[in-house]
Amino acid sequence: MEMTKEMLFDVVDRTPFGDLVLIEDETTYGLVMAMYAFVRYARERGIKIMIDDVLDTLFLIKKQLEFLGVQEDFSDVLVIKTGGKMDVGKVVGRIPLETEPVIYLSRYESTVKEVFSEGKYINIVLGLERLFAFFQEPVEFYTVINSIQGFLGNKSRKAFYIIDKNVASNLKFNPIPELEEMATTVVYIKGEYGKGKVTFGKNPFIEFLGKEYEVSLERVLQW
Repeated sequence: MEMTKEMLFDVVDRTPFGDLVLIEDETTYGLVMAMYAFVRYARERGIKIMIDDVLDTLFLIKKQLEFLGVQEDFSDVLVIKTGGKMDVGKVVGRIPLETEPVIYLSRYESTVKEVFSEGKYINIVLGLERLFAFFQEPVEFYTVINSIQGFLGNKSRKAFYIIDKNVASNLKFNPIPELEEMATTVVYIKGEYGKGKVTFGKNPFIEFLGKEYEVSLERVLQW
């Protein structure tokens, strides 16, 4: 069965504000596809977009879209940058990578609180596995995990964490098991050559469980 735009948008519609959706990407294109789909969704629904951009991941997506013939400057998207130097979108916060996660999180949380005071957002988190790659001690890892958990139930956002599973699974501290525990919905993207399969490992909508949906980058970019 093909994953249509209407089907995906319906799932996002039914996902309550305050929920966390985890997307585990094992392909070379899933990140671009998911990002593009969620931005299209937010614009069509008239919902503001906030992106957490770790180490210039959004810049890489922009370049991949250009390569695919899609000109997208994300000028209407609010961006909080962690590290990195390449600005894309409307950057409303810059947080340097600190050796102490507590300092980093304090700055991040105050910036996010200010953004969320302005209304409701589709919150897309990009490159989180890059942040976890810096952690050498369990206390660093769990400090950030606890911060993410603290945002659960925040009615200002529907959160979509898009993780490169191949990278995350090989880190000293793999965040995926903890994120899966928190998430209300877990989505897997697998495949190659621009064609893939989407499956739901965890979902409150039982009609999607145990089913495999075909999706192609070419089709998504036509939405």
